[in-house]
Amino acid sequence: MPNLIHQTKKQLSKMERGQVLMVVAISLVGLIAIIGIALDVGVMFIENARLRRAVDSAALAAALQFRQGYTADNLDRSAQEFLALNGIHDPNALVQVCMDPAPAPSDPDYIHYNAALCTVPPRKLVKVVASGTAYLAFLPVIGINSAPIVAEAISETASVEVVLVLDRSDSMTWGADVGDPMRDPSVCNGGTSGDGYVGDCHPFDEVKRAAVSFVNQLYFPYDSVSVVSFDKDAAVLMTFSNDQAAIINTIKNLRVYQGEVSVADPFGDNAIYPNGDPSRWYDPSHVYYGLDCPQTDEANHILFPGKYPVGNYSPAACTTTNIGAGLRLAGAQFIGEPPQSLWVVILLTDGVANAGYLIDGSGNAEYFCPSTTWSNFDIPPKCNDGDSSTRHIQGFPVDPFNPDYDAEDYAYDSADYIAGQHALLFTIGLGDKVIQTSTVDNTALGEKFLQYAATKGDGFYTFAPNATQLNEIFRQIAENIATRLAH
Repeated sequence: MPNLIHQTKKQLSKMERGQVLMVVAISLVGLIAIIGIALDVGVMFIENARLRRAVDSAALAAALQFRQGYTADNLDRSAQEFLALNGIHDPNALVQVCMDPAPAPSDPDYIHYNAALCTVPPRKLVKVVASGTAYLAFLPVIGINSAPIVAEAISETASVEVVLVLDRSDSMTWGADVGDPMRDPSVCNGGTSGDGYVGDCHPFDEVKRAAVSFVNQLYFPYDSVSVVSFDKDAAVLMTFSNDQAAIINTIKNLRVYQGEVSVADPFGDNAIYPNGDPSRWYDPSHVYYGLDCPQTDEANHILFPGKYPVGNYSPAACTTTNIGAGLRLAGAQFIGEPPQSLWVVILLTDGVANAGYLIDGSGNAEYFCPSTTWSNFDIPPKCNDGDSSTRHIQGFPVDPFNPDYDAEDYAYDSADYIAGQHALLFTIGLGDKVIQTSTVDNTALGEKFLQYAATKGDGFYTFAPNATQLNEIFRQIAENIATRLAH
């Protein structure tokens, strides 16, 4: 009996050991399966994240091509290139945008149309959908070698709101030689160069053509343009509009500021200035002599004491390059505009700031010009002290007004105003006056200001010795702002 019990126990012990081995084996299989599945899920997460990064990059790249003149091939090619750079080779990757008008279902471009991307107001949205394959590590043991993954992304290039600030002072006729009647704004403004451009003043005609070329590189109706001009005053000729034809027509109709034509021999004693505005001296054949400002002519104060009070000989309202006012009006155009747009100001001038005004509490323009600058001639001009290293605080409207505050200070303050609105500011200096050295501080007053303004506004400054470079400069600016993804 004891032997039987002993043998039975031995058999039971062997059976238990076998059962434990089976449980351990089965547990190991389950554990390995769990680890393997977790590993494959991790692989899928990693590959999906890689695909998403690739699709994000592709969407950004495609969005940069979504501009005037784009084709579906441009978008596809750009997206495919960035997918390939990230190791994704999906020939069926899809790029979609809003199209106006929407293509018909039979149109080959219909596949690229996505109505959900059509917003009000229009936004430059681009969607990319791509697929990839996650190659698995464990599941192939049961015949599952890979798993498909899909990702999509929407990217946006900022819609652009551009203010063109164009100098139309009388020096914009100085492409003509001294003595040429076409140097007289009243003559060249009445000419024609064809193509619907009003006037035939040079270099102003080339300025207008370059500005129109720039407008044609924007993408309407997504982008919009405002046009501001300045001479002794500044004016908003067009508030923000996405009507391309109307914008171009506004630019084509710009004229050089011509003041008033003197009715007598410029060297005579009987010249009259009916409205008290600045006048340009011309002889009967319209040969241009230059600026004569009645406020600085003592003889006129004697002849017309009511119009020109004795002792007030300030040329403040007679100078014609009011850069500060042009920039101020440009900055005001952004008030109330959508913050998601890219705000841009492009300033073009051929001279140095020599005019300025401030608006009083009644909305009237009060011109200013330090008396210490009244005798200035050329560089520095009147109303500019010629010292670019000194900035004066205006003190306006707090009395008393700082008597040393000049046109250059006003221009610098206006550039700061633009930068304070986080608008990009690009500046273009045209012609020799911009780089002419000051007789006071030996710096190029015009260029130094334009460089400061562009740096402050996160843009760039370009000097154009003559108008033939303007088209290329505007093209560079258009290219720069087209690749900005956000404000």
